[in-house]
Amino acid sequence: MTTDGYQAIIFDWAGTITIPLLDAVLHSANEIGFTAEDLTKAFSGLSGYFNDPDSIFHRAEIGEIDDDELRAHLDEIAEGASRLFESEPPSIFHAANRPEMVELLEELAETDALVILATNNFVTGQDILAARYLDSGLVQAVVNSALVGMRKPNPAFFSLILETFELEPSEVLVVDDLDANLDVARDLGMGTVLVGTDTPAAVDEIKRLVAGNR
Repeated sequence: MTTDGYQAIIFDWAGTITIPLLDAVLHSANEIGFTAEDLTKAFSGLSGYFNDPDSIFHRAEIGEIDDDELRAHLDEIAEGASRLFESEPPSIFHAANRPEMVELLEELAETDALVILATNNFVTGQDILAARYLDSGLVQAVVNSALVGMRKPNPAFFSLILETFELEPSEVLVVDDLDANLDVARDLGMGTVLVGTDTPAAVDEIKRLVAGNR
């Protein structure tokens, strides 16, 4: 693969490199052995992640509270729910990858492109993500919201990456599964690709843009 187009690619993690977040949570919950009642309780607690910008999850994702407090909160809602966010499997930090995305990352690793994993995540996830993607050479950097004190879609999150790696927006392609994040990236002048249900189509689009065919 040639990289005559974008010189840096910023990949989201959950739902982009991995299977969709909801699928990952369901898989982890089933592995833990949650009953239907347990799942209902757990999802009632997790719903804040998707509809409340000030939820305990988002506060943990910017390092405002520690992960132990988050896990204690989950266990109050449904006993054992904290296991979804522990460092050991079957927590969501070990969510299955989309095979097509791993193959793409492997191809990009053979080029001179800078590949960055940029994720709204928790402190607990940092070492796991580093072991899964950074140590294996699939990415060159992991930017974790909990460690930088801001999360997507805050424009400052993307601006920090641009400043840290001395990149111009026009040099960067952002790959994500959420329109809200891509809208901000696009407003900043970066290229974007949405990863939906058709992973092969998204991969083809990424390859086309990275090759310089904009």
